[in-house]
Amino acid sequence: MRKGSDRGASSPMGSLLMVALTLVVVGATGVFVFDLAPSDEERAPAASVSVTAVVDGENAQQLVVAHDGGDALAIAEFDVVVRDAGTTTRTPLSAFDDRSGTSGGVVDAGDTLRTAFLLDGPTTVQLVHRPSGSVVVEQSVSRPDSSPDVVDMDASDPTQSFESSQDGDGETTVEAGGATVRMEGNQWKYVDYDYDVTADTMLFFEFNSTARGEIHGIGLEDDQDQTGARIVQVFGVQDWGKNVSDFAGAEYYELSDGWIRYEIPVGEHYESSGLPSEIEHLVFVNDCDGNVDNSRASCPSEDGSRTLANSQFRNVRVYEPSASPVVVASRQGPGVGAVNATASGRWTS
Repeated sequence: MRKGSDRGASSPMGSLLMVALTLVVVGATGVFVFDLAPSDEERAPAASVSVTAVVDGENAQQLVVAHDGGDALAIAEFDVVVRDAGTTTRTPLSAFDDRSGTSGGVVDAGDTLRTAFLLDGPTTVQLVHRPSGSVVVEQSVSRPDSSPDVVDMDASDPTQSFESSQDGDGETTVEAGGATVRMEGNQWKYVDYDYDVTADTMLFFEFNSTARGEIHGIGLEDDQDQTGARIVQVFGVQDWGKNVSDFAGAEYYELSDGWIRYEIPVGEHYESSGLPSEIEHLVFVNDCDGNVDNSRASCPSEDGSRTLANSQFRNVRVYEPSASPVVVASRQGPGVGAVNATASGRWTS
């Protein structure tokens, strides 16, 4: 009887232990499930967003992201993924520089963001919420019926060295579906571009830089030999090439300017300089080889402490105008640094 009684007394204790163990398991499970739940920062916002491609006059094609309703979107948290004609590009929404209505880094209903982007089609665009990895919107985008005649940098190898003795350390990339060339360091590059220049030929482009080098320029060349008179210098501490401020009213670039549009009558200048009219190359220069006093330039330093000089050229167009050319308001420059050019206008290092 005593043995049977002992066994009977242990049953309540066993039950209590089982209940306690169950509570521990349930509690641990609850904590585990709670930890898996996404935080507020990781949840994708619920918003209605539309993406379209539009033409900005004759000089650009733009990708437009419009917030039509729903949650506000933090610009820094989103990427725009474009799949166009078999090529995929991923661009931070923060890189969309033309913004309407946005404030405090937030996109609300009614706001739009735009950036230069060339589309060939077929095109699919996604708006991706980076913290959660969620696709907020995915849609097909149609190429505008009337697209501008700007140079598509993807149509030709944009990293070809122009005069290998000048092209040095750094990097050149093509962005925005071929609309933009970005250069950093000491870069002299070209794309193939056949054109017969006349006295009326205009060169249109937009330029931006966040670190000054020695020469930032663009021009049309007939061969692989540099000709200073062919390169329009828009920025930099070195006096070389054809200074953009020499064109009546044209504007010499300053660091605080952001994107600036230029429309230059290069045909008139080339003709008056006796330069051949048959063009083979469109040339981009971001010279930064440190062979002048660089106290005002971000060229290579031994300790690597400086941000390298950089350039962005976009929406480049060479055309014959139907009316008299008009250029933008003036600013003079640069007037800084030594002149390293021969009488023929060739740059010498």
